[in-house]
Amino acid sequence: MAVDVHTYPYKLKNGKKQYGFRFEIAPIGGQRKWLDKRGFATKGEAIKAGNEALAKYNNTGDISQPSDMSFSDFLDYWIEHDCKVDLKQITVANYEKKIRLYIKPTLGGYRLRAIKKDDLQGLLMALYNQGFSIKTLTVIKGILSKSFDYAVDRKYILHSPANRLKLPRNQTPEIATRSDPHIYIPKDKMQEILARFPEGTVNHIPLMLGYKCGLRLGEAFAVTWDDIDLENKTLTVNHQVQWNQDKSRTAEDKKAANGKTDCGKGFWYLTTPKYNSVRTIELDDELTALLSREKAKQEKAQAYYGEFYYHYFVDNKNIINTVGRGDEIHFLTVRESGEYITARTMQHTSRVIHYKMNFPEFDYHSLRHTHTTMLLEQGAPIKFIQNRLGHKNIEVTLNIYSHLTEDISKQGTEILNKMYA
Repeated sequence: MAVDVHTYPYKLKNGKKQYGFRFEIAPIGGQRKWLDKRGFATKGEAIKAGNEALAKYNNTGDISQPSDMSFSDFLDYWIEHDCKVDLKQITVANYEKKIRLYIKPTLGGYRLRAIKKDDLQGLLMALYNQGFSIKTLTVIKGILSKSFDYAVDRKYILHSPANRLKLPRNQTPEIATRSDPHIYIPKDKMQEILARFPEGTVNHIPLMLGYKCGLRLGEAFAVTWDDIDLENKTLTVNHQVQWNQDKSRTAEDKKAANGKTDCGKGFWYLTTPKYNSVRTIELDDELTALLSREKAKQEKAQAYYGEFYYHYFVDNKNIINTVGRGDEIHFLTVRESGEYITARTMQHTSRVIHYKMNFPEFDYHSLRHTHTTMLLEQGAPIKFIQNRLGHKNIEVTLNIYSHLTEDISKQGTEILNKMYA
């Protein structure tokens, strides 16, 4: 389809006449789209700028099967026909979020065949200068590389413009890198939190699993009694629980269903832990005793409620349900009636800690950070910490927890002084 540049005059509020240009670009979602730019003093300037913009837009080089598909539509197609085939739902959701927020606003309107390496490298550099972390940029770089590899495989383009993209690791960003550091919870503050949410309350056990085991939020709410060996005092982490969002839900629907197992057309499901970090970890005596009491309490409640006690199952798609589809599963985090306590209840707990206990820095992951810091203070080997937390490799452990507490620093100073005494 031939594309022409159209120019047009317009007047500013002060009556001054200027010109703009406009030409049609790739459709997005089946809707026609245009590139429109104003601010030229003469018609000739607008024509020249418009022709240069159109040439740049259409400058694609040789291709085997030209495609006028917009990059936005292509990414939607790639997610649906490639990513959803073999990636975890949580990974797909993360890709969709990054595409929606960071890729489409800048490159979505380009034709797939028009995108150059400089465009992609420019996007990464722009995000870096806006303060985005290398971790976020690594995910975006991966999305770009994988999606263009798919385009090459489908012969939409001959070569991928995403080959050998660089992350700006050794440059200083214009804006300091964004961070939301997890804080260390002092022992007295942790005791205050546990006193506010004592044994028997909804989130006491999840708080203890984060504090004493370093579990991630999704891991803590996926623990079943089959994962716990009270005799040998161990806990096997082999799942995390995630929510598949029903995107049609209104704000009113969400408010009415939050914290409940039945949350509209969405569903809770089990998946492997982050980095596939299945692991068995040791429990201390206090947590073992707490879990023993909880198990006895649940067995007594089940006998009392009888047929009215909640039962949960996991089907062959790992979807949690109450209709008997699949194998029965016995969650650790349940109410007296057996009703599953979901991870969403932690939102209420966090709000209480933030506003009523005046501790706004708290988040669930800070429990994991605190657990790790305490292990470091006691001299636990870094490899032990890596295995306990389920990090992908030891570098992750070293990078995340490279800073030490004052106590550890003091210990290091004492060692140095004694070395040469």
